Amino acid sequence: MKKFVLFIRDQGASDVLDFHPTERAAQEALAAYVGTKTGRDLPSDPKAASEEIASYFNGGPNFYAIAGVPAGAC
Repeated sequence: MKKFVLFIRDQGASDVLDFHPTERAAQEALAAYVGTKTGRDLPSDPKAASEEIASYFNGGPNFYAIAGVPAGAC
């Protein structure tokens, strides 16, 4: 069974490295992170939320990654 890792590099903040049971859970954690950083809830529409996340990480050295890893590797 796979787990999903969420890595966030956001200049001026500590790196985030979390493991999640599903890709959706990792995406929800990413949305919560961006919502906390911007001080507002992301839209409920997945496409609009993805655009907000992309906008937050657009430019500069900030980025995120969500990747599936074998459960035994965690």
